[in-house]
Amino acid sequence: MSKVAAYLRGHLAGEVSTRTDVREALSTDLGVLKIKPEMVIYPRTTNDIRKVCRFAWQLANKGHVLPVTVRGAGTDTTGAAIGKGVALVTTAHMNKIFEYDAKQKLVRLQPGATIGSLNQALSLHGAAVMPLVGSHVYGTVGGAIASAVAGPMAGKYGTIERAIDQLEVVLASGDVIQTGRINKRELNRRKGLEGFEGDVYRGIDGIIEENAELLDQLRSNDATGYNTIADVKQKDGSFDLTPLFIGSQGTLGIITEMIMRAEFRSLHYGVAALVFSSTDAARDALDDLCKMNPAFVEYFDAELFETAVQRGRSYGFYSQAAQTIKPASVVIIGFDDFSERHRSKHLKRINKRYGNQEGSVLSTADSEAADDILAALDVAYYTSLPDHADQAAPAILSGFHVPTERLEDFTHGLAELAKKHHTALPLAGHVYTNTYSVYPSLELRKVADKQKVFKLLDDLTKLVYAHGGTMIAEGGEGRLKAKFIYSQLDERVVAMYQAIRAVCDPYGFMNTGVKQAGDVRQLAEQLREDHNAGQMARFGL
Repeated sequence: MSKVAAYLRGHLAGEVSTRTDVREALSTDLGVLKIKPEMVIYPRTTNDIRKVCRFAWQLANKGHVLPVTVRGAGTDTTGAAIGKGVALVTTAHMNKIFEYDAKQKLVRLQPGATIGSLNQALSLHGAAVMPLVGSHVYGTVGGAIASAVAGPMAGKYGTIERAIDQLEVVLASGDVIQTGRINKRELNRRKGLEGFEGDVYRGIDGIIEENAELLDQLRSNDATGYNTIADVKQKDGSFDLTPLFIGSQGTLGIITEMIMRAEFRSLHYGVAALVFSSTDAARDALDDLCKMNPAFVEYFDAELFETAVQRGRSYGFYSQAAQTIKPASVVIIGFDDFSERHRSKHLKRINKRYGNQEGSVLSTADSEAADDILAALDVAYYTSLPDHADQAAPAILSGFHVPTERLEDFTHGLAELAKKHHTALPLAGHVYTNTYSVYPSLELRKVADKQKVFKLLDDLTKLVYAHGGTMIAEGGEGRLKAKFIYSQLDERVVAMYQAIRAVCDPYGFMNTGVKQAGDVRQLAEQLREDHNAGQMARFGL
């Protein structure tokens, strides 16, 4: 590998490192797996990434597969940001925000730019990329696109797909394409191109034609595999590869630049916190609250708040409620209207409906006074990363979708699952998009808890699909969840995913092992002995 590193150093503008400590630092993400790369590259330009892909392509053509994994901040929890071979890290140099067109509200940037820096820059213009608001501020925009992140605002403002105007993508061969919707005539021209770009357009269009009936059955809220292929070709014959790369987790190509749509944003929230003594009463209120057109509606099992209280964290509204009822669930709803009068009107409506309801306690606040309630949106932190590092609740069971009408039955099944595994499974999620997570506390040093990782993934996946849900509404399946999810899918759908990947990555070196049903024994060998959060502590937890 030292010869390969020396060769690449002579051809790249960015740095190439094979240091053990550097490779060790990039061997983990926010999940539970650990895979050490053989080489770390910090590309400075799109051309650097082109050269790396072309080099790997040529090696693979000769029978030597050198996996290439692109990585942002490493906030992924599914193992998609780690891998053997080359780790391409975009945060060091490819982090620029180039320009903002205030008239069209379009911003051009590189994938290593963080969500926080993007929205801070846009805030000077009173704007933001709204689907990213509420996500990890130190996570990268490229990573958010690659993992189809859908934050708490996605219910009102749409998913990240809606916020993307155009992508620049380096294909496996090193060719660069610009995505965007093209008409039927232009599609035919591109299908006639010689070389790999033409292969991709011909191959993907062929898969769409062959699976037309199957595509009609795919669900729009399912981010599993390459479900977004259903959005590539419209009935009028127009064609856009952009959706295909959203949620692809670096397996079909590497995003090197993007143009995104911003929207005007209010920096003030009117919020209400509803603490219920009955989980059934809380769930009964969810439909009613979503009809009020809020910016977000968040649900939490009270167990998450109790854990925070035990560890010294106090929330005024929760403490007040606990004096009169025994909390079972907490619902937080927020409104981001520009007008204070409109926000006040929403809060008055909630007060009229729930202010005197038996078995619940309501607290409301606006603007700066809302900080205490807004801080509670991060209450799961005290469960996920307790002070004792031997125990943690990594977000490996996150991003699944359950329809509101099936949520009550699902939670009863979840309670049975918790009893079966002797593990608390507190639930929290974005009600507006019906996207949820559960937080099992595990000690990864224990063999039993390591085994529990896979047993919980298997059982939760079956439970979600049994209740009409999907295991991946955001975040991607990575290398950790793929095996359990694909076993629940129609074999034809899985075969279509494999065909898409074969078109875009014929030699199989793009993020090898991600979005592929891997062997559980191999995954078990990759499990970490702990859940060290040291790297992320520099940015905030």
